[in-house]
Amino acid sequence: MWDDLASIDPRFAYRGERTRYIAFPLGGIGSGGFSISGSGRLIDWSIRNRPALQGYNGYSHFAIKAERDGQLVDARVLNGPYDLNPSGAPGLRKMFDGFGHGANRQTLVGVPHFGEVDFYGRFPTADLVFRDERFPGAVRLTALSPFIPHNDRDSAMPVAMLAFEIVNDTGDALTYTLAGTLGNHGANSGIHTFDRRDGVSTLRLTSSDQTLKPADRGDLTIATDADDVDHTDHHYRGQWFDDLAVFWKDFARPGRLPERRYERPRTSQHMGLQPEHGTLAARVTIPAGERRTVRFALSWSFPVGDIYWAFRSSPSAPIPDRETPTWRNYYANHWTDSEASARDALQRWEGLAGETIAFRDGVFGSTLPAEIKDAASATLALLRTATVIRLEGGEIWAWEGQHTQDGSCEGSCTHVWNYQQALAHLFPTLERTLRETELTYNQLPSGGLTFRQKLPLGSGFDVIGPCADGHFGAVIKTYRDWKLSGDGEWLARWWPKVRRAVEYAWSRDNPDRWDPDETGILSGRQHQTLDMELFNPNAWLGSIYVAALLAASEMAAALGEADFAEKCGRLGRNGARYIDEKLFNGRWFVQDIDLSDRSVLVPFDVGRKAGVLADGFMETYWSQEHAELKYQMGEGCITDQILGQWHAEVAGLGGFLDDRKVEAALKAVHANNFRPSLQDHFNPCRTYAYEDEGGLLVATYPEGVRQPMVAAPYAEEVWTGIEYMSASHMIMRGLVDEGLAVVRAARDRHDGARRNPWNDIECGSYYARSMSAWQLVNAWAGLSADLVAGRIGFAPKAQGDCTLFWSAGNGFGQLRRQAGEVTFAVLGGSIDVGEIAVADLGVHRFPARRVIGKGALVLQLAPEASTVA
Repeated sequence: MWDDLASIDPRFAYRGERTRYIAFPLGGIGSGGFSISGSGRLIDWSIRNRPALQGYNGYSHFAIKAERDGQLVDARVLNGPYDLNPSGAPGLRKMFDGFGHGANRQTLVGVPHFGEVDFYGRFPTADLVFRDERFPGAVRLTALSPFIPHNDRDSAMPVAMLAFEIVNDTGDALTYTLAGTLGNHGANSGIHTFDRRDGVSTLRLTSSDQTLKPADRGDLTIATDADDVDHTDHHYRGQWFDDLAVFWKDFARPGRLPERRYERPRTSQHMGLQPEHGTLAARVTIPAGERRTVRFALSWSFPVGDIYWAFRSSPSAPIPDRETPTWRNYYANHWTDSEASARDALQRWEGLAGETIAFRDGVFGSTLPAEIKDAASATLALLRTATVIRLEGGEIWAWEGQHTQDGSCEGSCTHVWNYQQALAHLFPTLERTLRETELTYNQLPSGGLTFRQKLPLGSGFDVIGPCADGHFGAVIKTYRDWKLSGDGEWLARWWPKVRRAVEYAWSRDNPDRWDPDETGILSGRQHQTLDMELFNPNAWLGSIYVAALLAASEMAAALGEADFAEKCGRLGRNGARYIDEKLFNGRWFVQDIDLSDRSVLVPFDVGRKAGVLADGFMETYWSQEHAELKYQMGEGCITDQILGQWHAEVAGLGGFLDDRKVEAALKAVHANNFRPSLQDHFNPCRTYAYEDEGGLLVATYPEGVRQPMVAAPYAEEVWTGIEYMSASHMIMRGLVDEGLAVVRAARDRHDGARRNPWNDIECGSYYARSMSAWQLVNAWAGLSADLVAGRIGFAPKAQGDCTLFWSAGNGFGQLRRQAGEVTFAVLGGSIDVGEIAVADLGVHRFPARRVIGKGALVLQLAPEASTVA
């Protein structure tokens, strides 16, 4: 019935048990949103500037009925079979909802629904096909929110765009009514206003409570551009189950819906804590054997966010009962309310949907391996969730992930966000705001960069201080962002702060004594993403320092600071030589530390906090019982062991460690840390992969090396963000089979039957580190982009004919190699280049740099000295 869906790779066609854990996010970047489940239910309504996972907006849903000659044929909710615990699931009330109270009422499992739903997920769109032998016809829902690389404004729209294609496969003409019911989220008493103008019908919902705090004020809108519309502005006000009961009796009968509207506020609280609801419906008559499409938009506007965590003493502490600061959402600058954004979505549907689908088809129409398409696209979904906030000035601010009702680990944590590569390539303007706010608000007077950012911006510094991986990552990423943008003025504006960050490593004001003798060798006390500190030289953090020095050398040279460029380059080369010569054990790179040497700790026992723990410093890091240092990596084979080398290669700096040792280290990581099955793996930590699942461990201690009695936290865990990073590095270095095996194992764990494909968890849901997966796309293409020089290059890992996806500069597209001909296509935006290079084939040189817009160009590849028009 739908040929385009029939041709989709089976990995992205979810049926039966594989739909169980699906929650596909819809919404704008930094705008919050909700998800659509594998059964078609509207869930996880996180639209009020904070997470609200495992929750509903009343019984918001879509339903359809069919009539023949004025008689009802059938009526059903556009949901599939129930997919939660039949004994109960989280509800609105602490009592009388939840486990022990039966299937969740808000899922409408007690209302006639479809017997079968097939879910086709290719981010940023989802297609659901509803079938039931009792219903006359079939329905396909295509759900999307604008997600257009390099267009960060439209990609921030707080809207879900839902296109329902109804197929009448019977022998008679039928009249269908497709009804969207929307809850007035959190409002016991609502003002619901219907309007029709310019071909668009809207039903806007807001609270009648005039005493609400600014952070609680907002509205929602359901809209359609259908010609024939019904509207029930309010559902029946009653108690018990009256609202839903009366609605269904109104709907599941022939004819039109009643136009019920209450002019006065509700005077009593709904006993089930349900919000008020309204319904907007489209009626369409479809001849036998034909099909029609009905379009709806769901939008929301809660412009003011509450910094509800501002005054709690720790992330797990209760929130004090006191007024807290607020922030204003970016989308409120562009759409005055939810009706405005809903109307905008409908009026610009073809453009917004078309450009979003162009991105989707660019990725999924490439010859990327299916597991890479899956990882790289699915992890982008977190940008649509409450993990990400976009502030009024357009700045990105983010959590690491999400608890069910709260953000998890505040402040755009740099040692987590360090790994993600998606924003830098798809939305570089947004990525640069992370640099700008970090350098503006995180930098201490000493030059150190704290790794968590407080809101409101400028309201203080995080108490722990700089972390080595996040601090030096900021320097490398500044270099990367400069090269990807080609914006020399931007670099010059931020360079003084970047230089101070580099100098902090040598500063006497650095209490962690990273490199006081200016050797290029990182030592001292190094806080890092395992939430503790390492001591002494180690390849993991030391390589990030080296990469930062080499990046600083390049930037300084470009800005005419020859002496500083020479110094950073010299220190960087010395540090790289030390890692190569002193920290490689013949098989992998290690930490240089004697675990029995307590004196390592003495210089740092000055009363400062020990990582995230409340224990004293010596008590934390020295085990008297085992006479050994705690929480160190020692001789272990850690997956992150040459993370700085990865950062350097990703940023375009190139390698600095011995190629043979890099390859040996990556092979060691795969051989020792990748487990095709975790059936017999011991893990006392958090369990993100288990039993017959495969995974890449954070660290291992192969036979023959000393294993600390109390090793670094999380060492036995599996983190997808590190899996994707390491796999991309393997692929970049020619270890293609090894890299794909790691990615395949991670994605097999996210197959819908085991976990949600669009939610990679770590310290919470929708975890930011997982967006390291985008580098898999670049690795497969062998992408290099230097917009300072005006050059984009490809070194494909695929043999023979292939289609690669790229995104750089201000555009995205494909490189196609077919029967000896190479075509460079721009699918969206534009790119300003003078050269396009393809490894082993040559370079296409333009007489001068030019902006290439949408379209395709057959490359005339020639040796470096040639020039073609």
